[in-house]
Amino acid sequence: MPRVTEEYRAARREEIVEAALRVFLRKGFQAASMADIITESGLSAGAIYGYFDSKSELIHQTAAQVVGARVLDVEKLAASEPLPVPAEVVRVLMTGVQRELRDPRILVQLWGEAVTDPALRALAAGVVERILRTFEDYLTVWHQRMNGHAEAEAAALAAEQAPLFVSACQGCMLQSALIEDFDRDGYLDLLVRYLPR
Repeated sequence: MPRVTEEYRAARREEIVEAALRVFLRKGFQAASMADIITESGLSAGAIYGYFDSKSELIHQTAAQVVGARVLDVEKLAASEPLPVPAEVVRVLMTGVQRELRDPRILVQLWGEAVTDPALRALAAGVVERILRTFEDYLTVWHQRMNGHAEAEAAALAAEQAPLFVSACQGCMLQSALIEDFDRDGYLDLLVRYLPR
């Protein structure tokens, strides 16, 4: 029997996550079932459960994958010269989320269901915390390199400002999901103009 390579396993996991995302978007997180995901993927139940034990694990894997990729995007920005203004981090995050999730409604569904589902609330809170730390790290570097602040002063300022940037991301996603003709690029341009530097 041929050995299954790690690349094959990663590709199969990605295939299952993609199928789950389509189902979550169509039916919502609560209404979607593992049976729906199995049908959508075209794989057997055994194949799905060989990679994921539950729908909850699939949701967590999807969130971790999307957020982890975005953190790497921001780390690349922080190493670039010249350093882009902090509001450009919002653009990078939103572009990456849009590319991977394709439809912002899936995040709004997650937030809505997190209000009453403790497990989803913990997941959503963890995502927000990780994005918040990502902004704090970037803003600390920004204030040191571009504004000449000492590290402690830069970190304190970054901690104050980071929630504004997270809110800008959330506002972009919510308006994209709810407003049919929302001008996402215009919104992101305004953030560059008005968010703190």
